[in-house]
Amino acid sequence: MDLVFSDIHADISALESILSIATSNEFIKRYGDFSRIINLGDILERGTNPKQVLDKLKTLEKNYPVISVMGNHDEAFLYKRQVSGSSIDSIIAHEDLTQDDLSFFPQNNDGTLGKQLYQDKKNGLLCVHGGPIDPKKITPKNAYDESWLYQRSWQRLTQEEFEFFSYSGYHYTAESAFSEAKENNCHVILCGHQHDETAILQDGQIRDIYHKIETTREKTTSYHIEKREIEINPENNYLIRLGLGGPQGDYGKRYAEPHFGIIQYDPSKVILFTVKP
Repeated sequence: MDLVFSDIHADISALESILSIATSNEFIKRYGDFSRIINLGDILERGTNPKQVLDKLKTLEKNYPVISVMGNHDEAFLYKRQVSGSSIDSIIAHEDLTQDDLSFFPQNNDGTLGKQLYQDKKNGLLCVHGGPIDPKKITPKNAYDESWLYQRSWQRLTQEEFEFFSYSGYHYTAESAFSEAKENNCHVILCGHQHDETAILQDGQIRDIYHKIETTREKTTSYHIEKREIEINPENNYLIRLGLGGPQGDYGKRYAEPHFGIIQYDPSKVILFTVKP
């Protein structure tokens, strides 16, 4: 079983809450013990505890495989790009990070940092922060200094029926995402970035199934959690977006509702959780 979260945004309290639930005896009895962690990016910026979050993830790496993809805010901080949403306190906390703290992000042979995507072809998973589209297919030759906004970490699912570029990134359709995943022999796309949970199914047609999924509530340790279960049929394709992991980072607002998910493989399911006040 995999534990999955996205957009922690330097919120150690939210990360600790997720881990406390997922490692509790009650949770393990119901769902099993996770053996792998998938971080879908944006562990930095907006929140005020970046060092504590990085330290916790480094500690987890000693006991679990921790798979991480780059988020747009991770890139913005590491490459000194401007992106909105961080308070003065957040900026100061991030300025105190050392190179040792930032060693969590591995350097690639070409000098870039971290992974843009992770593929688990055995289980049909394609994991990204924003979107799965190969930037080479969508980046115009005259993009120049804007080319980074076409990267997977900046892509976002469009709310229109067409694709377009804006200065928040490239907006892709679910149809394009499924075509890209099919080329990579994957049928489940996991992403974050837009902070709202979403579930889209392709089974001959493409449709949003999120609001049709039964929602149930349960209590685990001292937390109330809301859950939605998505059964995975390997004959179909799925785009599943996780909600905001770190509420502290949501433009300075404080909502005690961290989101996370698990992936079960026998039978195959993705279960989305919301920690309720």
